[in-house]
Amino acid sequence: MLILGCRTGMRVSELLALQIFQVWDGAAIRPRVYLDRQDVKGKTNGASIVLHPRAAAALEKWIRSRGTIKPGDWLFPSQRSKDRAMRRVTAWRALHDAFVAAGVSGKSGTHCMRKTFAQNVHRALGGDLFRLAKAMRHSSPLTTLAYLSFRQEEIDRAILRA
Repeated sequence: MLILGCRTGMRVSELLALQIFQVWDGAAIRPRVYLDRQDVKGKTNGASIVLHPRAAAALEKWIRSRGTIKPGDWLFPSQRSKDRAMRRVTAWRALHDAFVAAGVSGKSGTHCMRKTFAQNVHRALGGDLFRLAKAMRHSSPLTTLAYLSFRQEEIDRAILRA
């Protein structure tokens, strides 16, 4: 879930709504994930998200580790019942525990995946905020700004170089 969230920018609610058939064709990982309109924030448009090779590799490993699966199974099932999707609080707990085990300090949770995606794509786009807003599926670049954190030392160096 962590790798998929960091590499696609999906919200945790979108990740938890995924079913196997949306990412797996029965033999291999699909190149794109299609989100249904009802699973996307705002519920006005669906979304098509390209899968980063690392996300695809992690997904394939996850799916193959699950044993027998059906296309309609949840990608991230509840621990108590495979017939239900994992709940948000369970996802938060799992991610938080992983962050603590990895030595990550500070505020951490499910939205960290989306923020990480924003930082990485912003850098890869050469700082283009408008294309990043498109990648984040935001209607305004102003919304996207909240996802970017700026390091004071980078700002200081830029001021001194100017």
